[in-house]
Amino acid sequence: MNAIVDRAHPLTLRYDVWTTDSASLTSARLLNHTRGVTLRNYWAAHIGSQDGRPSYGAYHFVFDVMPTHSLYNQPLNLYLSTNLWQKVLPYGSLTCRVISHAATWLDVDAYAGGASGPIILSSQWLTMTLTNHSPDPVSILGLEQAGDDWIGDIHYSLKALSSPRPDDTRVLKAPVVVQPGQAITLLYKLSMRPESIQRGLVFQPALRLEKGKVTALEVLPPVTLSLDFTPGSGRVPAGTERFVTVS
Repeated sequence: MNAIVDRAHPLTLRYDVWTTDSASLTSARLLNHTRGVTLRNYWAAHIGSQDGRPSYGAYHFVFDVMPTHSLYNQPLNLYLSTNLWQKVLPYGSLTCRVISHAATWLDVDAYAGGASGPIILSSQWLTMTLTNHSPDPVSILGLEQAGDDWIGDIHYSLKALSSPRPDDTRVLKAPVVVQPGQAITLLYKLSMRPESIQRGLVFQPALRLEKGKVTALEVLPPVTLSLDFTPGSGRVPAGTERFVTVS
């Protein structure tokens, strides 16, 4: 996870574990030294057999993330115990910057991006439409992140675009002023590190804004990019630990 987190708004993460249908969960807990990351709840779903293949069960875990301080590359592990096996599964790592009193000067009307599947590209275009509903002009100074993934090719248009492309927009050169009542479309490229691709990435950046003589960060909604698969869909992607089988 690579996220800028507002103290007042926890970030929710999800983790899915496939098991053989005969495995029954008896215990689940997080193994980490990070206060503010808690296992909220989990539930099970039965996946029926198809074409003579074995049947499976899926456990869906939901975490609340509200660290008390900024962290870099902090590992998170999930301990699972069933009637058939015990395992420690690496959820991944947590990199976050904790801020207080995030700005709410621009409303996010639309946010498109993210990807999931057996293959995801290392670079993804993300787009958003924002509107200034405040009575004062707001200047966009740039995008910031907590980790080491790469943000580049930031473009904008001073109007709302439903399907923006780089050719339809201009390169962002700060400051870009959004007048009261005006909408703006932002488009940027996110390039992920190899480990982010293997483990999946929850990416939550923030806009650096200025209003009058005050500068602040406004946290954007999270975007999820993940390698997903189901039993029988093919070889498990290298580096993932979601698929648990019992012989």
